[in-house]
Amino acid sequence: MIVLFYDTDGVPQPVDVTDGSVHTLLVGESGDNIKQDSSTGALTTIDYAHHEVHAGSSFTCHFSNAVTNIGEQTAIAFNTPASSKWLHIIVTAAATGGASVGLYESPSIDVGEGTQLTVYNHNRNMTTKTSGITSIEAVPVVNKATSYNTAQALGANISITTPLMLKYIGTGGKGSIGGESRGQSEFILKSGTQYCILMTSLTNDDTVNNITLDWYEHTDH
Repeated sequence: MIVLFYDTDGVPQPVDVTDGSVHTLLVGESGDNIKQDSSTGALTTIDYAHHEVHAGSSFTCHFSNAVTNIGEQTAIAFNTPASSKWLHIIVTAAATGGASVGLYESPSIDVGEGTQLTVYNHNRNMTTKTSGITSIEAVPVVNKATSYNTAQALGANISITTPLMLKYIGTGGKGSIGGESRGQSEFILKSGTQYCILMTSLTNDDTVNNITLDWYEHTDH
């Protein structure tokens, strides 16, 4: 059997592997070898989301808020960049009491009511690479989201429509979402659009709600 491999100049070269011999595959002009496990010979690879962490294009932000009554809200909101670089995002939420959690597209939110939320690069050696998201302000700030505690969420008059995601968290300190595989829980958000992740308390007990967002930014081909 003849198989085409690529040499260090990116030129395909025919190799006869009929004899069962094993060859090193060279990819692209860089000549980087595909790595193999020394014990089993299995290829060692990482998935694309993990690759984006290494590349410095993966980001996170989080916010916690103490609530005391049914209906009190906790939120994170932001604008996606109006460009071909799309956000691939997953939402993780946890609560010490009952709560609903929704991801909403194009909500109505009064500007200037929340607090600028720090966005972190997952690769701490590449912190000069920043996210393209912007905060919910009269003059939006790049590389910032906006967080809302109970009073701020009330003042922002957050108005939502049909959620892209809506889930419920149980009571007893065991409630969380975000355990699914990335393929099941990832959203590719629309460019130049506002989004809000909103948690609403379902109990009168003193509880803490937490929202964590993880995403990478990738230009679609």
